[in-house]
Amino acid sequence: MKTKKLWVPAAVVMGLSPLAYSSDFSESAFVKDSSLKILARNVYFDRDFAGDRATQSQRQEWAQGFITTFNSGYTPGVVGIGFDAIGMMGIKLDSSSDRINSGLLPATGSGVTGADKAQDEYSKAVGAVKFKIGNTVLKYGEQIVQNPVFLNTDSRLLPETTEGLTIVSKDIDGLKLEGGHLTSLRSMAQTNRASGVLQEADYAGFSYALTKQVTASLYASKVENYWTKRYAGLQYIIPIDGGQSLTFKFDGYQQKSIGDELGGDLDNTAYSLKGTYAYKSHAFTLARQQINGKGKFSYGPDGGDTNYLAGYIQYMDATREDETSWQLRYDYDFASLGVPGLSFMGRYARGTGANASSTINDGTEWERDLQVNYVVQSGSAKGLNFRVRQATYRSDFTADVNELRVITEMPINIF
Repeated sequence: MKTKKLWVPAAVVMGLSPLAYSSDFSESAFVKDSSLKILARNVYFDRDFAGDRATQSQRQEWAQGFITTFNSGYTPGVVGIGFDAIGMMGIKLDSSSDRINSGLLPATGSGVTGADKAQDEYSKAVGAVKFKIGNTVLKYGEQIVQNPVFLNTDSRLLPETTEGLTIVSKDIDGLKLEGGHLTSLRSMAQTNRASGVLQEADYAGFSYALTKQVTASLYASKVENYWTKRYAGLQYIIPIDGGQSLTFKFDGYQQKSIGDELGGDLDNTAYSLKGTYAYKSHAFTLARQQINGKGKFSYGPDGGDTNYLAGYIQYMDATREDETSWQLRYDYDFASLGVPGLSFMGRYARGTGANASSTINDGTEWERDLQVNYVVQSGSAKGLNFRVRQATYRSDFTADVNELRVITEMPINIF
């Protein structure tokens, strides 16, 4: 597929042109604070479906991705001007017509299993101009947005991106204010600018560190013809002597459909409470999640990862109407055994009481996850990350799943 040209807004060019002829341009903050990084990401994805409810027996693909990120500094003056750019490429290493639609690669046609096939390669490039006053940055263009009510996903090979206007202010210590008006979403395995279903979205919110141990967040959003959302979050960290700590985290949403109700007739609340006890290299987590009201707690048009709830794990999210779920998790850091960079995670989650369809109003689902992660700590390969994730999912209202992901990431700092 032909690589799309990266646009550089005229405002940036005009703002930089005086500096371009300046003898000390190379010493300016615009240059000195700039960075260019490449993330080489290799992903093997294998999701096997089982049972009568499965519409496809397997989604199995292997691909290599490259994500190049350039972030400029700012020109001098009261209003600093700069720009950010992201160039992305995905290359097929293995796939077949009956194993497509893993989310790693775009498919030809409509992605019909057995008829269409994965593309050999795809690429895309996005950019945004930014303006800075003090510690407030306004950015316009295509970018990655991450907050509790609009969160672009990066769970496969290449990330989602969103076009629009965003503003983030950190002028007050401990307080982060942000807002945005977004007009299109580019899906992970797609090159078209508006390949997502987003029509228009607005959001605003803040996160404030009340103390070193307590952080509170409030956000609200409106997604045209889908829904409005309100989010409240609170995190409390309690340090304890002897390498111990307790962390409590509350996340809650209120969602209501609006306009054409393209996401369904929704009027629900969703919340989770998670507690983690850490002792040296060990961490034990217990979490509970509850969905109340009408319809499933939904997300996707407002970013594929817009879900801060504790029940949002590798495959399941336990967000169906009236569903209650709980989770047990254990983490271990092998640094105490002389292997820094190596870690393990095991998790079990179970959801009950799910109103999953007109005939299933007490559905049950469960998932078991295992993950091993290793990050090279020194040498020429420092930062190289190997991650293996395995999930087993079972349900009485949808297809059973066995999933394996093998991910290798190598960050390369050019400057």
